Amino acid sequence: MKQRLLLLILCCWSGLRLQAELAPNKLAELDTQLELLLPGTSNQEQSARAFAKERISVLISDLEGRKIRRKSINKALDLLEEEVALQFLQRPAYFADFDQLFKLGQYDRTTATALYALAMEYFGLPYLLQVRDAEILLIADPQEAARPLALPHEDPWTAESSQRFQNAYLEVLRSIGYVSPAEWDRSPKALYDQYYMGGATSLNLRQMASFLYYRQALKAYANEAWSSSLDWLYRAEKLASWPVHEVIRRAVWLQLANQPDNTSESLRYLWMIWKDSPGAPWQKELLQRFSSAISEEERKLSSWQIDSTYFAYKEQFANHPGAVGQLRELYYLQRARYHARESNTEAVMSFMDSLYSLRPYQSEVQDVLAGMLVWSLRAERDYTKGLERISEYERQYPFLGKNPLFQDRHLFYQAERIRYHFNADEDILGGQYLEEFKKHSRRINKPPSYISWVTTAYLAASDYHFRNGDYRQALMLVEEARQEAPQDSYLDHRSDVLRRYLR
Repeated sequence: MKQRLLLLILCCWSGLRLQAELAPNKLAELDTQLELLLPGTSNQEQSARAFAKERISVLISDLEGRKIRRKSINKALDLLEEEVALQFLQRPAYFADFDQLFKLGQYDRTTATALYALAMEYFGLPYLLQVRDAEILLIADPQEAARPLALPHEDPWTAESSQRFQNAYLEVLRSIGYVSPAEWDRSPKALYDQYYMGGATSLNLRQMASFLYYRQALKAYANEAWSSSLDWLYRAEKLASWPVHEVIRRAVWLQLANQPDNTSESLRYLWMIWKDSPGAPWQKELLQRFSSAISEEERKLSSWQIDSTYFAYKEQFANHPGAVGQLRELYYLQRARYHARESNTEAVMSFMDSLYSLRPYQSEVQDVLAGMLVWSLRAERDYTKGLERISEYERQYPFLGKNPLFQDRHLFYQAERIRYHFNADEDILGGQYLEEFKKHSRRINKPPSYISWVTTAYLAASDYHFRNGDYRQALMLVEEARQEAPQDSYLDHRSDVLRRYLR
């Protein structure tokens, strides 16, 4: 019994010594390599690394048992392909996770390549890692046989599929505004080579780990897991830096910037994009965000809220005078609207005058200014004060003389003045003002409410003559009004009534 126990102990000790001789330092290197390829410090992540190491150790022991070191490179590669396929490559998948290769036998070319690379590092077999679109290809014995290691499943990659990938990547570059418009005159291949891997085609093990992280970021992006995607990109850039990292990060930021339910958070990411690449189209989007933030369509903002928002945007736009200029114009406009709502005409004029001084000949500014001035007049019913302000505005802003919206208000005050004097039986003044109304109407294009003001003015004059028994003059004024407003049904009715008085 004691002899059997001693023999068993000796056998076990002998086996342990054999394993140590197989990998005196390589197992420690394997730990470091696995920390690269399977990163993380959580219990789950450490457990995944330990399990992967256990599976790889079995693979190495089996290959050692088959005397892989004594084989030629070509036969050693045959053994490696055979054992890896037998022990690991069970279920091909698209964009597989590296840890799933050890747990479930789920793999794609890149994760299988990573396993091949670990084994070849261990045995000192020469190899080269090459980027092939979103995959990594391992070329064994690159100086002699240049042999791509085989996988159990058929490789779906073709030159056509590669071209589709490159075209899709270039479209991403275009959609996120990563490449300046001038650069699009270059060939698609030159753009792809520069802005995908920055010209890199072969990788070392550390860079391969970075590539695996980038693929995880891409997978998280496809699943709309934005935080996870950014986390994987951060890990990838700690090992290697390629343009594709910045491209995916900006694409994630753009998705976060377009979140509909978190305005402050989405704005933060939009500013991050702006700082990374100031200019179009982000400038336009930020200005729209500013305009929306200070809009009073749905809520009443205080003057302080408008000002504080403006200064916050202005600080972010620092050193970009074009953006600051457009921001200032929007600010002047909104502040004018605020004061118009408060019926503070003097303040309205101050801000609108500032806006007009920036772009006096721009039709959009003129239209807005005219609209704001009409808005500031909306509460003024006194025609005398209204006409005084109309005259003042037209002297200060000559373009108002041809602006339909502003001239509509001008005719309103003129019509009210005519009505007042005829209703007061002041026919001399009423007649003079009616002639002014006619002359003014001929000088301008007919504004939106022209028919209403024609009816107001002419009927006031007609009613005066009707009250004084001059039915013919009353009818003549109505007929003149009908020429200006031929489709007005009330004028038709009034004409019929007056004709009956003349029979």
